[in-house]
Amino acid sequence: MSIISMVVLLLGIISIVGCILTLFFIYLYPWVKAEPRRVQLLKFILIPGWRDPKFSQKEYEIEKIKSKRRFFRRLIKPLTLVGIGLIFFIVFLAVYAPWITTYTLETVTDVARAIDFGDPFTLPSPLHPWGTTAYAFDLYSRIMWGSRTVVIFGFLTIILASLGGIAVGTISGFYGGKVDSIIMRIVDFSLAFPTLIIIILFTEIISKDLTTILLVFGLFAIPSYSRLMRASVLTTKERLYIEAAKTSGAKNFKIMFKHIFANAISPIIIRFFGGVGAAILGFAGIAFLGFGDDTIPDWGTDINYGRGNFSLIHLTLFPGIFILIAVLGFMLFGDGLRDALDPRLKAITK
Repeated sequence: MSIISMVVLLLGIISIVGCILTLFFIYLYPWVKAEPRRVQLLKFILIPGWRDPKFSQKEYEIEKIKSKRRFFRRLIKPLTLVGIGLIFFIVFLAVYAPWITTYTLETVTDVARAIDFGDPFTLPSPLHPWGTTAYAFDLYSRIMWGSRTVVIFGFLTIILASLGGIAVGTISGFYGGKVDSIIMRIVDFSLAFPTLIIIILFTEIISKDLTTILLVFGLFAIPSYSRLMRASVLTTKERLYIEAAKTSGAKNFKIMFKHIFANAISPIIIRFFGGVGAAILGFAGIAFLGFGDDTIPDWGTDINYGRGNFSLIHLTLFPGIFILIAVLGFMLFGDGLRDALDPRLKAITK
């Protein structure tokens, strides 16, 4: 190609570009300047893969709403709703016990005051709708007041166990190495002992009051929660955002309890409600064996009072039914919460 041809071609290209720019500034520039959204339209047409940041933000918000809706859709299942209803029923009895009972708390725990209201081990009557148990305690009132004991003991015990398990499991899983080995050997050692027998021994040595039983029960439940939290932390700490936090110079405490804790807490939440049911059942077992607190009404003690009276089956039937309601409610809700938070686990188990 000669020099003249190259010059002519170059001039032609310059002329075309000049015409395009002229047309743009004469027609398109006023059109674009008048409406900023037209700039976004041009970017969308001319730049491959370009997305409007505002649209991306709206899309993110919509996905968050959809995710919440999916969670509640998975949570609202028949058995889960039954569990929620049973929990609300027990909590309702605990809150409104003074208004739905005919006897005060003192008359169902103090032998001297209860004997004035009738005879022990009687059939249901207008004065005692569900009969009386040992020491002439009104069974209906004891069960209503006992719901408070169940709710307080179940929740406080598992809160103590969860907090301890979160702290121990997070430290063990995050640091690893010798720290993890020492903590896990202590946990394995504590899990090797029969928990019920250890609790009975401690309550006999220290005291049988509700606070002592609660503390001992909660402390000996920490190892199982710490193992669960440790397993979750070991998985979470390998994520890229944890490595980014370490690279940015964040301190270990901040990484553990801000970044890792927030993303590893789901198994503890799922285990919490099932643990409340297990704590209620465990406390009922201890009280049934005669190691409960005699100064408070509880359902396990009521079964213990009525176990020798086979002709009065209602003395053990009613407390047993309420233990079943409380434990079943928390177990069903815990299973439903697990399926809602981790639907993949449900798919695997099918």
